[in-house]
Amino acid sequence: MLRIKTKAMSGYCTMAIIPARYGSQRLPGKPLLMIKGKSLIQRVCERVQQAKVIDHFCVATDDILIFNHVKKLGYDVVMTRYEQPSGTFRCAEVLSQFPMVTHVINVQGDEPLIDPLMIDYMATYMIHQSVLKIATLIHKIDDPAELTNPNVVKVVINRDSEAMYFSRQAVPYVRDFPVENWLEHGPYFKHIGMYAYTSQALFAIEKMNMHPYEAMEKLEQLTWLANGLSIHCLESPMESRGIDTEEDLREVTSMIAEMED
Repeated sequence: MLRIKTKAMSGYCTMAIIPARYGSQRLPGKPLLMIKGKSLIQRVCERVQQAKVIDHFCVATDDILIFNHVKKLGYDVVMTRYEQPSGTFRCAEVLSQFPMVTHVINVQGDEPLIDPLMIDYMATYMIHQSVLKIATLIHKIDDPAELTNPNVVKVVINRDSEAMYFSRQAVPYVRDFPVENWLEHGPYFKHIGMYAYTSQALFAIEKMNMHPYEAMEKLEQLTWLANGLSIHCLESPMESRGIDTEEDLREVTSMIAEMED
């Protein structure tokens, strides 16, 4: 059992959880891949450790190799059920063990370049939220190629910065103009895959059945929207870079090499 020493505002306890699944289809064992002498999951942990607003963090995994590796590195790690459908459900399983935690930051386990300031930004916003509240980060798109890339998730927001819809397609659609000119007609935002939830929201998500929109787009947040939850979108001047393919791994390795050499 992890022991959390809270340092946050009275009545609040914020925990960052890093889901780390072994069975990636495109990169099996992804959290254990080595980048310049350190594993991917180690690099993510080092970034999260630099965040100042969270009270504690841990890795949530389904694999004993990852569990033992993280334990050896000296970080807290929780074994979760293999059959969990997503990192969000893995976070909810961890949260069930810690009734003192009021807010959770779900940090993607495949983003070794995540800026700790992004985590603090989310945590600072969330500690003032209660009941069924979810937040996430978005970044303005300035490259037309990202509009047609299905791996770049787009989000449409309302005047209160709440998400209206997420899609792998370019949305909104601009009629009568070629897609390469769409950025001239209004702002487009991409989703940065880090979430923050109140504990109530996370437990509510755990009880939801998958909505057809999620099944179609393979985007879990569409189930949350379809069930009436609001997702507040915080615009960030920073962005991160996930590793989903061999090409991503090469490019991120090159970026880290430039930073550390």
